Amino acid sequence: MEGLREMMAFVTGWADVRTCKPRGSGAVCGNGGGSRTVAVLEMKQLGSRRSRRQDGRGADVDRVERADEDFRLGRVKAPRRGVVGAKRANTREQGRLLRGVPEKKLNVLRVFGGTAKGRKIMSPEVYHRPMMGKVREALFSILYDFDVLRPECSALDLYSGSGSVCIEALSRGTGFAHFVDFSESSCSAIAENLERCQFAERGVAICAKVEDVLQRPREFGIERHADLITVTPPYEEVDYGELLVALAKSDCVGEGSFVVVEYPIELGSLPPVVMDRLIGMRNRKYGRTVLAIYACQPPVDMEPRQDEFIPF
Repeated sequence: MEGLREMMAFVTGWADVRTCKPRGSGAVCGNGGGSRTVAVLEMKQLGSRRSRRQDGRGADVDRVERADEDFRLGRVKAPRRGVVGAKRANTREQGRLLRGVPEKKLNVLRVFGGTAKGRKIMSPEVYHRPMMGKVREALFSILYDFDVLRPECSALDLYSGSGSVCIEALSRGTGFAHFVDFSESSCSAIAENLERCQFAERGVAICAKVEDVLQRPREFGIERHADLITVTPPYEEVDYGELLVALAKSDCVGEGSFVVVEYPIELGSLPPVVMDRLIGMRNRKYGRTVLAIYACQPPVDMEPRQDEFIPF
């Protein structure tokens, strides 16, 4: 019933989230000791989308409010070229085996910085959409400011593909990383790439569905929340509303966690706050790709930039 209410909130329009009463008041709060965060979703009526741009004042505030209203639930049409040499940007199911594509035409990525700079990252023999190189470089220039690339930090790479994103994190100083992908070919490629970059002792590939790992992380060997979570899903095969709810409710997320979600410009904009637990820090566009960066209970010296969460 609670899950239905949450999804109704997404469908009807972005909902205000009010957390429950503090401990000792008869309600269960927090995320430690096996307890679950309890939230009550307050539905709100969406008003008319009146613009305040006539005199230029209040425009940014108005655009942020409309970003909440414009957030779309469901799947999006966002065809891309996922394989170098592909003739057409047809929609292809991620994880499907490639047939008739020479190995030399598969995506060959490289590590851009850190101890493994310049090392090749080989792609699995399945169709997938790796994060573009310029986007990955831009992301890690931002993450340096968030101080999550330290040896004591851990990372979680969801929809890993070749593992390029969190291999980059390992190269730049993150201590350990879990890589999650449902494709056995992808998990094999991740293991090979970890070995190639000399990170075999600092990373492990988990062949499982992302939803299962988010719901039951300890069953897959994830004992604590991750400091950095990167989410690069196949655009047309996920429901971003369900994905954001699953992330916000997961024990993989804890105090100080930063969550990076890649999504297509066709989606408009993700919301600036997710279930009053994930706070929007950055929302940057790179061509047709957008990166939303959220934080769970961010440090007081890091200022959220909710004005960036606007429809593009």
